[in-house]
Formats: sequence, structure tokens, C-alpha cells
Amino acid sequence: MESLKDLRVQSGAPIVECKKALQAAGDDLDAAMDWLREHGAAKASTKVQGRETTEGLVSMKVSDDGKSAALVKIASETDFAGRSTKFVDLMLNVVDAIFQSSEDGNLDNDTVLQATLGGKVVKDFVDEAIVAIRENLSVTNAVKLRSEDGILVGYIHNRVDGSDAGTAASIVELSGKDVTVDILLTTGKKLAMHVVAARPQYLSPERVPGEVLKKEKEILLKQMEGSGKPPEIMNKIAEGKLRKFYESVCLTEQGHMIEEKSPKVGNVLKDLGITLRRYEYLII
Repeated sequence: MESLKDLRVQSGAPIVECKKALQAAGDDLDAAMDWLREHGAAKASTKVQGRETTEGLVSMKVSDDGKSAALVKIASETDFAGRSTKFVDLMLNVVDAIFQSSEDGNLDNDTVLQATLGGKVVKDFVDEAIVAIRENLSVTNAVKLRSEDGILVGYIHNRVDGSDAGTAASIVELSGKDVTVDILLTTGKKLAMHVVAARPQYLSPERVPGEVLKKEKEILLKQMEGSGKPPEIMNKIAEGKLRKFYESVCLTEQGHMIEEKSPKVGNVLKDLGITLRRYEYLII
């Protein structure tokens, strides 16, 4: 009975499944955990496969020196499951595994599932959580970042019970030749908070793809058809309205939502002598 209780606590699996696992493993607790991963997860996955996952959590981790970071999103079916202890534990284990990974950039699904933590692959962590929670769970996004000349700073929004998991998270990379680390950290934290709130699509106007600009300008000119204005005047008006477009989608052009009076993000950074190199964010 003691081994059954221990397995139930460790795995979170239904008691019937725990009994089957112990019987199959000859009361060996470690072997029973392996059995649950192989059989219980497969059974649970079959039942939950295809169910819509619109809830979940996001987490991020940044090294003490600000030179490396990880950002991960895991989806669940319900908000209740997404805020459970088992799910939060899964979230933190996966972000730790990605943080320790030698990979860089946006990681594909196979790379994520084979990342390891303490000798165990992410797929095993996910399978165990599926057995315990009985919902369709999936790692939908995983990003690993490194900074050579700058510093990475992150922010987690709406944390669950004070953990490093929440409903949104962002990471920004800043640099500044004569800027102290404290100023970079303070500025980065505010900017990361702004990113979560404003959800910019591009870093700056220069990063907006040409086809996107072309389509936006075509829409603006279409709106002025029949106005009787000469083409050159319509083009000037369209160019003016494009500035408004930049303010809505480009991070450097947005009004800083965390700074008093909402000055333009680009101006805040320029005044401090700080360069924004990149940003990443994930939101449920």
C-alpha cells in the first residue's frame, strides 16, 4: 500500500493506473513510473488527442549574467489544468531544459522534446503530466537566446502562485557602450513589460517587410479613391498615415506604456544611449 501511495503522489495518475503499473513492475517504484510513462501516457494521449488547447502558461529564464535565456509556452485544454501544481512543475522543468540546451533560436518540436533535464527528456515530462492531468498538453513554442555584446532582460506577467510561470512573458536584448548594468536592467524590465502590454509586431520601421508596407499603402490609397485629390497629394497623405501604422506595430515607434507621459520607445532608449537589439514574447 505504501508503494501505491508513493506512486500516486509522484505521478498524479489515477489509482487504477498506479495499481496496474505496480503489478507490471513487480512493486518496483522506478519501473512502475517507467510503465506509466510508456502505457499510461499512451492511453491518456489517445483519449485526449485532437482536443483544442487554448489555455496554458508561459515561462522564461534568464542567466544571472544576462547572456543566455529561454522562453517557453505550453498549451492545455483548460485554465484550471493550466494553473495546477502538476502543470506549473511541467512548465518549469521544460523551460529549465531549454535553458540548458546548446541550441539557439526558435526550436522545432523534435528538438524541444529531446531536450534533457537531469537525464530525462522533455517528452517524458510531458507524458507524465498528461497521465496526471488527463488533458491534451503540448509545448507550442520554445526559444533559446544568447547575447554576445548586450544583456538579456525578461518579465513574466500574471505569475501563478509566485512561480516563474504566468500568462505572458517577454525578453529584450539591450546594449550600451557607457551604460551601467543597473540602468540596462531597469530599462530592460520596463521595456519587457511594455512589450507584453503593447505586443509589437516588428522591432522598427526598417524591419517591416516590403510586401507588408506595399499592401498597407495600397489600402490607404484605396480609401482615398474618389476624393478628387491628385495622385501626388494622395501619396503624401498615405506616407503620413504610414507613420501611424508604424506607431501601432513597431516597438521603437510605440508610446512607452510604462514610462510617464508615454514617450516614444525609441526616444527613451536614445536619450539613455541604449541600443535595442531584439525582443521576443509569448502570450496565452
